[in-house]
Amino acid sequence: MRKPVSARAHGVLDYATVAAFLNAPMVFGFHGTPAAIAYWLAGIHLLMTGCTDFPLGVFRWIPFKVHGVIELLAGIFVLVAPWISGFAQDVAARNFFVAIAIVMLVVVALTDYSQHVVPPPQDPADRRQWRGPS
Repeated sequence: MRKPVSARAHGVLDYATVAAFLNAPMVFGFHGTPAAIAYWLAGIHLLMTGCTDFPLGVFRWIPFKVHGVIELLAGIFVLVAPWISGFAQDVAARNFFVAIAIVMLVVVALTDYSQHVVPPPQDPADRRQWRGPS
């Protein structure tokens, strides 16, 4: 079965996930531990996305398949975080974490991690490329 989420689309969804984690405490009004975890997850997810070897990665140090495994584990952590971190009674925080975890796990299930996009070689005559001091 062909999976419908491409590497590029996955990158867009990853950056949207970072935005969701960053904005959730303000939008849904939770504080303390759930807010701290959301901010940490935003930073970690941004770092991992930026370091992944896929079209929207900046540094491309982490293989895309490894990114998928890490994201699967992160999705499971996010799903159980309200109970293991003691904020399951905070309805807004718990519901946000459960919902974002489900979205993360669905994206993991629907992403084709076998894709490897090789950027075309840069044309030496392309004057747009950065040139260091001569």
